[in-house]
Amino acid sequence: MKLNYEINLDDYIEFNLHHLKNSKTVQKSLTNNRIAVSLIYLVIPFLISFLFKQPISGYLLAFSLAAIVFFIYFPKLYYRSTKNKMIKLLNDKRNESLFGEHSLKVDENGIKEITKSSVHEIKWDNIVEIKGTKNYFYIYVSSMKAIIVPLEAIKDDMEKLLQFYRKYNIQVLYC
Repeated sequence: MKLNYEINLDDYIEFNLHHLKNSKTVQKSLTNNRIAVSLIYLVIPFLISFLFKQPISGYLLAFSLAAIVFFIYFPKLYYRSTKNKMIKLLNDKRNESLFGEHSLKVDENGIKEITKSSVHEIKWDNIVEIKGTKNYFYIYVSSMKAIIVPLEAIKDDMEKLLQFYRKYNIQVLYC
């Protein structure tokens, strides 16, 4: 079976954001940062009160609100900032080979990904996992590298592809 599809900047950004949002390490770091910074906001009024002999009530209210706002909105700010950094990085001319026409050849030996600059052959037992989302299949070949397959591009061959996954006992995790 051979599948042809196009990969663009939006596809790569979507993959990276999906990976970040589903990474236990990133989520743990994000939670730790949210808590630590919020706690710092809550300590500042006590320092102001102690050092400058000021009443604490006004400062405590203001910094408590700031801590709550930060705690709620930090993930959105983090993902927006990360997305902007990815766009800047991926727009570099040295990364142009990531985009464009991709072909997947799927057979009994595994998956062969063909782009204008490379050919990667992956045996079935070297596939770490396959994650399905609303718009993509991500065929992970390591914990951080995956083949991005837009579902729209393979909708006619979806059942054939799923049969290969079943045949080689590869479970598709849906996120």
